[in-house]
Amino acid sequence: MTVPAGRSLLWSIPHGATAGNILRTGVLASVLDRVPDVHIVLLSPLSADPAFVREFTHPRVTFEALPPHVPTGLEGRLLGVIQSRFLSVCKTDTLRIRGPREFPSAKRWRRVKRMLSGAVAPRGPEGDWYDRADRLVRDGHMEALFDRYRPSLVATASPGLIFSEIPVLRTARRAGARSIAVDLSWDNLTNKFLPPRQVDRLVLWNSSMRDEARTLHRYDADRIAVTGVPQFDSYFCETRSSRDEFCRRTGLDPERRIVTLATIPKSKFGHHQFVIDRLLEAIASGAIGQPADLLVRLHPRDETSQYDRYAGRPHVVVEKAFRQTASRSGDGMDVDFMAENTRHLADTLYHSDVVLNVASTLAIEASIFDTPVINIGFDGEPGTNQALMEWHYGSTHFQKVVRSGAVRIAQSSGEMVDLINAYFADPSLDAAGRRRIVVEQCEFTDGRSAERVAAEIVGQLSFPGA
Repeated sequence: MTVPAGRSLLWSIPHGATAGNILRTGVLASVLDRVPDVHIVLLSPLSADPAFVREFTHPRVTFEALPPHVPTGLEGRLLGVIQSRFLSVCKTDTLRIRGPREFPSAKRWRRVKRMLSGAVAPRGPEGDWYDRADRLVRDGHMEALFDRYRPSLVATASPGLIFSEIPVLRTARRAGARSIAVDLSWDNLTNKFLPPRQVDRLVLWNSSMRDEARTLHRYDADRIAVTGVPQFDSYFCETRSSRDEFCRRTGLDPERRIVTLATIPKSKFGHHQFVIDRLLEAIASGAIGQPADLLVRLHPRDETSQYDRYAGRPHVVVEKAFRQTASRSGDGMDVDFMAENTRHLADTLYHSDVVLNVASTLAIEASIFDTPVINIGFDGEPGTNQALMEWHYGSTHFQKVVRSGAVRIAQSSGEMVDLINAYFADPSLDAAGRRRIVVEQCEFTDGRSAERVAAEIVGQLSFPGA
């Protein structure tokens, strides 16, 4: 095909979460409006989904597939050496707790890897772990895309922490194209088992993440932008549905209290059914002192079939409020985050009387609406609470929530019921902590974070040589 005149932006959208967090928050539209000569290539597995293509069709937008990527062969060996060295020098609480269990292979051949690491991953003063490895690995498919579009700027959802984006950033380096990471979640700088790559511009939620980028990953301050959280913009500026309307939509009783349980993937916590059963027993017996309905909101990677036995049960609704896609991302996610899904989540958090979860970002989101949050610190297996507590609530990023006083952690089903009753009786409990975590993690509460992200991309497109 003929490459359009003007500047070219190759924009990686690795899954539906980035589509919802960035494209649908107005960032894409703003960049198109503010840079009239830019041609944008959306590089995404969702390019195979007709609904996604229809939604974002524009005279200056082209769609290309982002293939899955699994490092193997020489690349896999090089990344193994980099990972081993990274885990030996990066000492966050998360990596200390989870690293030995999730990556026992990092200890194998440690002496050999240490010797190799000086040649493969020297990590110079600029904090670059990948420079030499990138010279040894080529990505033919991605190089062909770069030859076709000649991008002056590459935007990704992470600095190489999503495997499918590694070839994109590697090829950008080899081609001399500028790079910007614009959808980095709040835990990515402390919880990942590979070091972030160095990109020209790193766009982060808050000042705490900026400090992590500088101290843990040697990012220069002038390469970091703090913009707030675009996907939370609507929480601060939109009017919510009425309680009656929300309850009609979900099948809940507006006359009863609403307890929302938000799940996480089974691989991270496999005991949600135990929690649901205890909650339904407490509702039926009156142990929860006021009439209540239970709304179970499934994680995008949670399987609905696990919850089939609750169909038709009184006082419980199970929903997976996302659009099923016609394509699957490289990490296996097959849902898209539509604008109506975000509005429904906001209504859910606003109208819930209590939100329960296991160390989820929803603790921050519920706090935006001043909704009490209970974290689950038990799993139904006697004697395992300590390990579960350390695994989930000892992690570097979630310690910030715990220390803020925004949440209470229930370490038994009885304690969970007691906390629900306490919050029903006084919803203002821990309100100061909820306000604190919103300020600390969202940084901006003006509903204009998407504008700031768009301005960062525009600025990089306008950078000399871009």
